[in-house]
Amino acid sequence: MTPPPVPSKSALLGALLHFAVASVGMMLGNKLAVTALPLPCTVIIIQALGTIALLGLFRSNLEGIRIDIAKQWLPIAALFTLMIFTSLQSFVYVNVSTVLIFRNVGAIFTSIVEYFVRGEKVTAEIVASEIMIVLGAVMYGWGTANFSWTGFWWIMANIAAQVAYGVLVKHHMDKKPHFKEMSKFTMSLYNNTLAIPMLVIVLVVQGEQHHIQSALVQVSPLGWFWIVLTCGLGFMISTSGFGLQKLVSATTFLVVSNITKFLNILLGIVFLQDNISAGKDGLGCLVAILAGVWYSSAQTRIAQQGKKNK
Repeated sequence: MTPPPVPSKSALLGALLHFAVASVGMMLGNKLAVTALPLPCTVIIIQALGTIALLGLFRSNLEGIRIDIAKQWLPIAALFTLMIFTSLQSFVYVNVSTVLIFRNVGAIFTSIVEYFVRGEKVTAEIVASEIMIVLGAVMYGWGTANFSWTGFWWIMANIAAQVAYGVLVKHHMDKKPHFKEMSKFTMSLYNNTLAIPMLVIVLVVQGEQHHIQSALVQVSPLGWFWIVLTCGLGFMISTSGFGLQKLVSATTFLVVSNITKFLNILLGIVFLQDNISAGKDGLGCLVAILAGVWYSSAQTRIAQQGKKNK
């Protein structure tokens, strides 16, 4: 497989920072939004509609939806919806610490899939850094993690959906020129538009339709502020996510996504008064973040070596 062009350092750094800020902000905002409106699927659908509305501000970079491309994009939107559904279901049976530990293992699975499917280079250093991220996650969550076999299988389904989603997006970009040429705004439009009907099905499965009317009237003005804010953050994370996926492998994208979870834990301590022990938990977060930096450094060296060999 012909290696993709190596992005400039400024483009890559800008995409990483944009996605990291949007991801951390979205997680903090979601905590407040779901507290205000405790119907997760309803909140997600509102955010998707808000994202589509904001995309209208970028018409010059936005293509209209074509039926032929929408059909090709449908599996991506289906996997996106499956990620959300299985994530919601896993939290029913296990806590955040358990999910965080297992999700970081997903990056290793993604490396394996990308190696065989896309020919991505995997070195011992990359594998070691991924194992260190998992170790950090285990150190953070071991004391508070719980376990159930039902929760375990939902987490496994979530990891499978994450891996398949990331690899499928990159596969389409590799093999279909019109996907690679799409702007991040057009990608976001397809993803959110096609996901909404599927999210409605998830909403019905979760039984939220019985509580929407009563829950909406109880949302305070401050609660609506947080919900509207997450619509803006949802737009940012959707567009910045596709922008980053254009530049990096599916594995790197998942690693960045997981590392932002640890940054979010640290920010949650500062802004949301979340509790965490200063010993093993804090050390685990630090190990995971530093291992993420190590992973990024290893990927950069591979990219530079590939550039020299051209």
